[in-house]
Amino acid sequence: MNNYGSQSMVLPLKRVLMKKPQKIMSKVDLKKWNYEFPLNQKLIESNYDEFFQIIKKSGCEIIELKIKNENKELCDSIFTHDPSLVIKEGAIILNMGKKLRNDETKAHEDFYNLNQIPIIGKIKNDGTVEGGDCLWIKNNLLLIGESYRTNKSGIKQISKILNNYNIKVVPIKLPTGNNKKSCFHLMSLVSMLDEDLVIGCISLIPEELKIEFKKNSIKLIAIPEDEYFKSKTLAINILALSPRKLVFLKGNYKTTDLLINENCEIELFEGKELCIKAEGGPTCLTRPILRQ
Repeated sequence: MNNYGSQSMVLPLKRVLMKKPQKIMSKVDLKKWNYEFPLNQKLIESNYDEFFQIIKKSGCEIIELKIKNENKELCDSIFTHDPSLVIKEGAIILNMGKKLRNDETKAHEDFYNLNQIPIIGKIKNDGTVEGGDCLWIKNNLLLIGESYRTNKSGIKQISKILNNYNIKVVPIKLPTGNNKKSCFHLMSLVSMLDEDLVIGCISLIPEELKIEFKKNSIKLIAIPEDEYFKSKTLAINILALSPRKLVFLKGNYKTTDLLINENCEIELFEGKELCIKAEGGPTCLTRPILRQ
């Protein structure tokens, strides 16, 4: 049996690719990296370690992503979810909409080659797709957000690749904000909590997305929007270790109560420095290699 394949957001997480924060994250140009505030390196690393220990305690195998030159500014390389996608036949190398992240795809490609995971396709040329815009709602149905980071050409390319494996792709046009540099993915709007349960920001969710959930008998619950906007959307960035066993950020008390009422088990970690300031939550910090 292969030790790779992840066509779900919620099946038990068995194997995951992660990356420690670069030591230079607190020293880079804030404007270049779209950081609203300076970062504290010790707090970044403390936030990451707390999250890492939750994943480790779950029994999931953690594989560390290697980058050839750690002195090169690849601050977003901690967000391993975005540069690649893994299905049971192999890996797809994506193409980043944020150009500062282009070199990350090579590190992912090197990882798959080293670990003998077949690369079954690549998004090329003017096409862009980022993993944060890819939402599995069934193992043969992938929703992809069309956003500032993922474009029509990229969606067309990945649809063609996945069609070879009888996987349907449904594009979802996302609402647009004023800041094109800011990260707003499909998973900035919704997170799958179980195969039949999703949480979302109701005021922003496109009607076509609501229809997809309804067609597939997935219950949509509304995140408290005061917490959602206060956290800069990161309150909705929820990682499922398994169905209804969740990891997300401390401080979102209403959301926590809502999830408990839906019979969810919750692990919380402090992510103000790493996640809110750097625009990426627990899902972003993980590239599932195997869920089963």
